[in-house]
Amino acid sequence: MKKFIPILVVCILVLSGLGAAAFTTNVSNKQATIAKNESTSVLFSSQPVQLEKDGFVEISVDGATTNLLVPNRPVLPIYVKTYQIPFGSTNIQVVCTPKDMGTLTLTNEIIPARIAPLSKMSERTEYVKDSSIYGSAEFYPSNWYSVDLGAGRNENDVEVTFVKVVCYPVRYSPLNNEVAYAGGFDIDVAYTEPMKQPKSLGASYDMVIIAPAKFQSALQPLIDHKNSKGVATQFKSVEDILAEYTGYDQPEQIKMFIKNEYDNSNITYVLLVGGLKSHIFAKDKDTRSAGWKAWWVPARYVSMPQDDDEGCLSDLYYGCLYNATGVFDSWDSNGDGVYAAWNAPGAAKDTFDMNPEVYVARLACTNEREVKVVVKKIITYESTGPEAKPWYKNFVGVGGKTFAFFEGKPDGEYLNDLAYNLTKHAIPDLTLTTCYSSNRDTGGRTPTPKDIEKSITEGAGFVDFEGHGNPYSWNTIWFDGVYPVNWTGGLNVFLFPRIRNGDMLPVVVVGGCHNALYNVSMIPAFLDRNRTRTDYFCYGVPLPVCFSWGLVVKTSGGAIASTGCTGYGFGNGGDPNTLSGALEMNFFWQIGYNNVTNLAKAHSQAISKFINENVIDQTGAFCITNWALFGDASLKLGGYSS
Repeated sequence: MKKFIPILVVCILVLSGLGAAAFTTNVSNKQATIAKNESTSVLFSSQPVQLEKDGFVEISVDGATTNLLVPNRPVLPIYVKTYQIPFGSTNIQVVCTPKDMGTLTLTNEIIPARIAPLSKMSERTEYVKDSSIYGSAEFYPSNWYSVDLGAGRNENDVEVTFVKVVCYPVRYSPLNNEVAYAGGFDIDVAYTEPMKQPKSLGASYDMVIIAPAKFQSALQPLIDHKNSKGVATQFKSVEDILAEYTGYDQPEQIKMFIKNEYDNSNITYVLLVGGLKSHIFAKDKDTRSAGWKAWWVPARYVSMPQDDDEGCLSDLYYGCLYNATGVFDSWDSNGDGVYAAWNAPGAAKDTFDMNPEVYVARLACTNEREVKVVVKKIITYESTGPEAKPWYKNFVGVGGKTFAFFEGKPDGEYLNDLAYNLTKHAIPDLTLTTCYSSNRDTGGRTPTPKDIEKSITEGAGFVDFEGHGNPYSWNTIWFDGVYPVNWTGGLNVFLFPRIRNGDMLPVVVVGGCHNALYNVSMIPAFLDRNRTRTDYFCYGVPLPVCFSWGLVVKTSGGAIASTGCTGYGFGNGGDPNTLSGALEMNFFWQIGYNNVTNLAKAHSQAISKFINENVIDQTGAFCITNWALFGDASLKLGGYSS
């Protein structure tokens, strides 16, 4: 039976939707004597505005920060404010008072959120209404605000408690065909600060590399290189961790070691070096929530079913060490052995924190030869700075119509443009090379194999793919085409040898479904022809390596690092900069506006930004946990200047 890990319950007491939310967070026996208070007054400039769309109305409020997006439920404007208070704070109380309230009669029902996997969304996707909401006279949401607590490393590398206050300026009563609205909110957050202030992290050493002992000699040049660049790096073998640390299963043993290094050595980065042991055949799961026998470094699977995905690989698990109560976050809060369960058959829902304390990435190498390939790439890349890399100032955008147009552009191209503009803020002389479906009639490059290969071969600092995918390919639809018929051609793993960019290696962000599903091996993928035996989404293609990781491990050329989804990517029928698209854009925002210069920090802070700006339901949690990162966690973007 699993050893239960003690947790302290966070109680939220909402009094008639107007009162205080009180939290009992006694995380330490140390005396806490410093009372603190933070206040915010929020004013919206007008009453809600109705706009007709597709037989519904869209509601907007000037001053809202984003929208509440829950599948098949009304899309409503919300205001999210996240406070950062010292980690270990107790007696956290939130009072959020709406003001200048009124009511408004609607001309039609409020539009429901059209959310689906990218591979199943199209312009023709029907609107579905959740009858439990649309068939009720009760107000949705039920209260004027909600509060959520988290803990993790902030943008300044300090461990904090996040207090997220979500204000609902519009509440909808469907059967009464009206909304109640607030013209503003007064927010007050009170807490008792711990006597011992949180320390700034990153003192003793910076990065631990976790790999099997047989990879150590191949990794030693990387360890020496990192130490020479001021990134203090140590090696720890999987075998030693398993001998020294206890846990429910092998992934938990690895996580307990990472926690120890964080607590005692203030590590910032964790680099996992090791994927499946075989490209030919691997039984990747040993339990519902983990795999280790076929893995060089154990893998965690989360249990948040979405469509055909029953459970997805998640290395984020290794980075999230504490929850807001200050105790170890196992991601299995109820102790049933099913990790990060949310609407999972036969398992109770887990409570878990997705804000990371350490920044994690994986090099999913199968053998020592692959370790040597990626080590050489990293050392070569980092040995010179951006000034010695004229190609680094090139950004390649690859996109078309994922499923619709947005603001006059195919949605994939819209995201490419946004990613470029965000990155350009940090690299003012950045240029954009477009492989866009809308270029077809202009003579420009398009999302076809030849043009994509040519654009990457010319060299780029960043490449952004926005479209559809599976483990072996990425593709999109022509701007005037219909999904799933009019494909542009895209790119697949078997065409990678035609990419010949040498040492001009980009960071590649891949927007699509299952492009980073790194548990694939050839025989299981081949046997998955009808998706009846296994669940690798390869449709009978004998695949040795997934798209995102394949670009990084490619000999001579390819990518220096990549991201991608181990499960479905998700979008909604409106703004493409939501869900999976928002995570990808947050990555570029961290580089462009938060001045992040290290790979895994940009990835992890993109996740924290998403969590702290949105209401996280199961779909959002699924997108967060299955967003993988391949590369050197501490990689200096652009390399080190001499």
